[in-house]
Amino acid sequence: MTRARIGAALAVLLALAGCRTAPTLQRLPSGDPRPDRLLADWAQAVDGRTALRGTARLAVDADASGRAGRDVRWRSRQALVIARPARLRVELRGMLGDTLAVFATDGARYELFQAADRSYESGPAHDSLLWEVARIALTPADAVEVILGVPQLSDALSPSAAFDAGDGRVRIALSDAASRLRRQVEFDAEGRLRWLQERRAGAIVWEVHFDDYAPVANAPLAHRLSIETDRGGARALLTLSDVELNPELSPSIFRLEALATGAPHAAGGD
Repeated sequence: MTRARIGAALAVLLALAGCRTAPTLQRLPSGDPRPDRLLADWAQAVDGRTALRGTARLAVDADASGRAGRDVRWRSRQALVIARPARLRVELRGMLGDTLAVFATDGARYELFQAADRSYESGPAHDSLLWEVARIALTPADAVEVILGVPQLSDALSPSAAFDAGDGRVRIALSDAASRLRRQVEFDAEGRLRWLQERRAGAIVWEVHFDDYAPVANAPLAHRLSIETDRGGARALLTLSDVELNPELSPSIFRLEALATGAPHAAGGD
């Protein structure tokens, strides 16, 4: 079990479902009430969703070297626990349900345990952590927000335009104080987030499509996430199951404290 494969497992932090036809956009009139209502409902959903626990299947197609061409293709099954603002635990499982490796970060430090040779490493968490271990250009906080399905709204961004994207969908552009486009979001006719695009320095950094919505604790949750990151050209498809929202989690679940003679705590426990 190599670090590169563990890193790819972390792409649980992201997925992408392939090419999609761009919608025909028509700008909404200024008096249309839908953008304000959608953003208000989104903000309320953010406040009500702080953590998630479940299982996931991940298909990855990525360029591990950072050059053109996709030379990482694999499938994995994993247990997943996440919590705002940037806490994450991923357990890579074998065919018989055994734990092959565990990655965890509590937002301050990261730890990686590999069962095959009982190796352990740790270090300070940082924004490029997932790029270094998984060739995915998402910060740990970005990954948590994406998987929760209701990314945090930034006070630094405000709606600058809204469009009819067809089939009842509404697309909203969010810009910063300098009128630079930073984020685009698209909601379906039922008000569910379907697409999110993040921009920095004028370029698309990553985008996510949210599909296969199903209720969890009376709240709609996307169980199929497809995400693409520009850096490294990573594509993945994440399918969630057995999801629990806002479980009570001990802080210790995001710390492995692995030793050569011991195993990390199980993700299913508190």
